[in-house]
Amino acid sequence: MRSSQTATKGNAGISTLKQKHNRDYVATFEAVSRSQAIIEFNLDGTIVNANANFLGALGYTLDEIVGRHHRMFCLESYTKSPEYSEFWSRLRQGEFFSELYRRVRKDGTHIWIEASYNPVFDAKGTPVSVVKFATDVTERYLRDKYAEAQITAINKAQAVIAFDTDGNVLEANDNFLKTLGYRLDDIKGCHHRMFCDAAYTSTRDYQDFWANLCRGQFYSGEFHRKGSGGKDVWIIASYNPIFDQDGKVTRVVKYATDITKEKVLYNTLVDNFGKACLNLSSSAEQLMRSATQVSSSSSSSNGQAVQVAAACEEVYRSVQGVSTATEEMNATVKEIASSANQTSSMSNQAKENAKQANEAVANLGVASDEIGSVSKVISSIAQQTNLLALNATIEAARAGEAGRGFAVVANEVKELAKQTSKATDDITARILKIQTSTKSTIEALSLISTMIDRINQMATSTAVATEEQAATTNEVARLIAESNRGVQSITSSIREVAEASEVSSSGARETEQAAAQLAHLSTDLKGLVEIARAS
Repeated sequence: MRSSQTATKGNAGISTLKQKHNRDYVATFEAVSRSQAIIEFNLDGTIVNANANFLGALGYTLDEIVGRHHRMFCLESYTKSPEYSEFWSRLRQGEFFSELYRRVRKDGTHIWIEASYNPVFDAKGTPVSVVKFATDVTERYLRDKYAEAQITAINKAQAVIAFDTDGNVLEANDNFLKTLGYRLDDIKGCHHRMFCDAAYTSTRDYQDFWANLCRGQFYSGEFHRKGSGGKDVWIIASYNPIFDQDGKVTRVVKYATDITKEKVLYNTLVDNFGKACLNLSSSAEQLMRSATQVSSSSSSSNGQAVQVAAACEEVYRSVQGVSTATEEMNATVKEIASSANQTSSMSNQAKENAKQANEAVANLGVASDEIGSVSKVISSIAQQTNLLALNATIEAARAGEAGRGFAVVANEVKELAKQTSKATDDITARILKIQTSTKSTIEALSLISTMIDRINQMATSTAVATEEQAATTNEVARLIAESNRGVQSITSSIREVAEASEVSSSGARETEQAAAQLAHLSTDLKGLVEIARAS
């Protein structure tokens, strides 16, 4: 009785434990279900159930997947492969699988999950179903794949080497080995200093470099390194401290790009550029001097052009004056021609009048000669009368008182004879003067006649010449009109030259300023070249 009661109590305890275990199992399953995607399959792969996390991750409702096969979530190429058939065969045998899987969502996009396929056994240990617990790791997977792709790309394109925190080589890729000319066995375990100049590795800077790397400091820049056989290698590199989960530096990875060829070319270019800068400096100075001269010449040319323009204006006004004077001269020439014709006519008339005057004067000379003869006769009579009067006076004196009256008359006759003689002498003198003047007048009239002949000839020649001059004057007037138009054109051109000269002068000043700036730039460039050489 007592043992029967004991057995009953034992079975009750076992039942209680089972119930508690079942409750704990359910609670655990619910907890897992809240954080993971869960789906249950029959052993043939048919879907039995799935929780909300699974349905949300794949984009289905439960009705859309229950009763369908697991292959609906896989790539067709995989479900048709022997590996897929073997996968389910091994699950049916109770084998467990856990890894990263790629599956297909309802919309055709891919999802990556970390999942475990877990066979469920009955009391006899026989597999009766399969439960899959999964976590969506798509974002992490893609991020890791991106990082992996970057690392792969970096390894393809760059030289990569890893060091421990002491600076010893852990590993290096083919690009690094090729760049430095080593094999991995040649450098593995060796210190980083083998790639550096000995003068640099003995400095405090080098020691600080590695100390700072071990403290997590990042370095990047251009570095000079030594390759196999001591060859010079130039690289652009970054030294990257790698941290563990505790933030401690565990290694240093260097990513580098070989720029030796570029550096050699750069140095060559710097040298050539330096030489070019010297030439540029010299050319700039020469250009500045030339620009100064051009500016000065342009200013002078501008002034001269202005003066020439002013002179052309003056010439233009002068030509206009000449043109007006020519027109007046043309009119004057016509008047001269008319006057010359009149002079010719008048000279002919004067010649005739001179001829008549010559004849009259000749007649006057004849008359004066005749008067001279008469005067001589009168003078002779006066002399004789005076002589008679003298005799009469003598005779009157002899007669005494009786001859006194006769003496008076004799004296009066004597006086009258004296006056007559005096008048006759005066007439004779005047007649001589008239004869002398007459001769001079005849000679002058003869000369006047000769000159009138010449004047007549000259008047005739003047008339002919004046006609020719009139024609010439007309031609001159035409030429001056053309000159007037030419001067106007020249004046306009000179104005344009003056304006162009002003522009040229301004341009020359700007060129001079640019040359000065170029000289300063050349100096700056030479300084940059020195800095480039030093770097």
